[in-house]
Amino acid sequence: MQRFVSYFTLLAVALVALFPVVNLVLGSPVKALDGPPLVALNFLAWSVVLTFLIWRLEVKKSTSRLAERIGIHTKGLSLERMLSVILNEVNRKNKAISLNLLERRVTNEQELSRTLERIVNLSRQLLNADSAELALFDRESGMYHSSFVVGRPFRSSSQAMLSGAIEGTEINTSPDVLVQPIAFAGAVLGSLRVALKGGRIPTVGDRQVMNLLALQSGLAIVNSRYTEQLLKMKSASDETIKAKTGFLANLSHELRGPLGIIINAVELVLDGLCGPVSDEQSETLGMIRSNGEHLLELVNDVLDYAKIESGKVVPNKTEILINELLKDISGVVRKQAESKSHQLVVLPSDDVFAIECDKRHLRQMLINLLTNAIKYTPNGGRIELWAERIPGNKISLSVKDTGVGIDPADRDRVFNAFERVDNAYSLTQVGTGLGMPLTKKLAEVNGGSISFESVPQQGSRFWIVFPAIQVTSSLIHEKEEPPPPVKGNNDVILLVQKADTERQMITRFIEHLGFRVEPAASKLEALEVLRKEEVHIVVIDNNIVDSPDDDVVGQLRKEAKESSVPVVLISSRAFIFDIEKYLKAGIDRCLIKPIHLKELAQTCRELIDGSYSGSVIDQAELELARDTHTDGIKVQASKLLGVDDIFH
Repeated sequence: MQRFVSYFTLLAVALVALFPVVNLVLGSPVKALDGPPLVALNFLAWSVVLTFLIWRLEVKKSTSRLAERIGIHTKGLSLERMLSVILNEVNRKNKAISLNLLERRVTNEQELSRTLERIVNLSRQLLNADSAELALFDRESGMYHSSFVVGRPFRSSSQAMLSGAIEGTEINTSPDVLVQPIAFAGAVLGSLRVALKGGRIPTVGDRQVMNLLALQSGLAIVNSRYTEQLLKMKSASDETIKAKTGFLANLSHELRGPLGIIINAVELVLDGLCGPVSDEQSETLGMIRSNGEHLLELVNDVLDYAKIESGKVVPNKTEILINELLKDISGVVRKQAESKSHQLVVLPSDDVFAIECDKRHLRQMLINLLTNAIKYTPNGGRIELWAERIPGNKISLSVKDTGVGIDPADRDRVFNAFERVDNAYSLTQVGTGLGMPLTKKLAEVNGGSISFESVPQQGSRFWIVFPAIQVTSSLIHEKEEPPPPVKGNNDVILLVQKADTERQMITRFIEHLGFRVEPAASKLEALEVLRKEEVHIVVIDNNIVDSPDDDVVGQLRKEAKESSVPVVLISSRAFIFDIEKYLKAGIDRCLIKPIHLKELAQTCRELIDGSYSGSVIDQAELELARDTHTDGIKVQASKLLGVDDIFH
């Protein structure tokens, strides 16, 4: 209907424009129409016609330039024909890339064969070819095999035709034959060739379509091989799982080190230890700190998930009073909620609840649930947190939001690692996709369970369930008192740290508290300091080792005026084999990066005063080290940590 109206309007304008000419040729039979109204109408009509012609010319020029950019020759073609050719070319390329072989799983050879055969048929169709062939390349024999051929047979064999594709050299073919190597990451996987009909010379568009089809073939082959390897990984031995877990842990620790330095450096500046800070600078530094802490949380999620996946996490269960914990947890995320104008409400209860769980794990689970609720609730929402007793003598901890909700079709994806619910709002949120699967696994290793209910666009409620325990009077009155502020009494700390920036940062913070720091960038410098004066404690980075055989701690203690001087190790890794020699040397405390400067200062104060009563290294940091060493090393490490067996 719209096209009819357009053509009718154009015809009417043309008739009005031509009417005076016709009237003049016929000897002005219509005298009444020779007046000013007709002249004005005629002028308007010719203006419309000229505008249309100029517009058409500009459209043709623009279309011609576009066609040239995509490799279509349009010389001598009308605008309509030009548009038809471009649309046909776009349609061809769309069909070539619409196979979507990247997301599809090609799980076996039969499925791969069907996929490649489909690509060969599509090659013949899109290129209007007499024949099409796909040949796979065997690198061991240097030969092509397992060909898929449709149409008329080729005049020459694939082996003769495709020689040279391995090295990427020019292949001598007939002008009407296109040959495209199938490659991935520099490795030739096969070749695709087509013979065009009637000796037609291939266009630039033909070559681009061939390139797309060869790329799709490569994706199918790589997809098949990747899927095969993925299935093997799922049934891999324990050693393979440990290697993967160890890699994730090492990677996470390497990232946590520099991230900790960034965050601590920002803290120093914000505390005014590097001079006055303006409001604008403080705001910018706050952004850096916030994003650094967020990145650190993401890295920690990967590390925690690796620990859980290894199956070696043993929770350190304690009796926990839920009522107080909920208030504490809500305070942790309250600023995050307020930044989105959310109401964060802890619903009160007259009952007193207690469970047995690893307190660190429980905090992490609740923070994950609250963070997700805040994240997936648009501004101005309401988040509720509460505990209640449910049948079976169990305690349910619930987090409810008024967010975007979860579609029933996505329910099974919520607890899958590295997956995100697929809706417009959720895709704008940042994260690793590990929060929910990590929460689920932490709940399970602590003897609990997690579930949820959700209505799209109305909100969700997640809850964790644990067995209830009896609430004792000692548990009700038990409160963790915060440690007093750390103060130095001009105590001398020998800081052995190779990295200048990290050494300077720690020195500045420690001296601000009243300690005196003697910095050393190497073992030799540290020994020189010990010869000159008495130090009260040594803080050493594990990267200071000059030689793998060096007994650095032993040499420092031997040179010190007091052989019992406490030694604190700062390590970028928590594996026993990485810090084994330090443990054997009898270090007093091992802190894993990223360290908190206040924790380091507190540790130094307690070790100098002789009041430190904790373990050498936190058990949580050793969870990934289990079952990776000989029994002798396990026993040695257990003795040094002062526990019966850290691996059971």
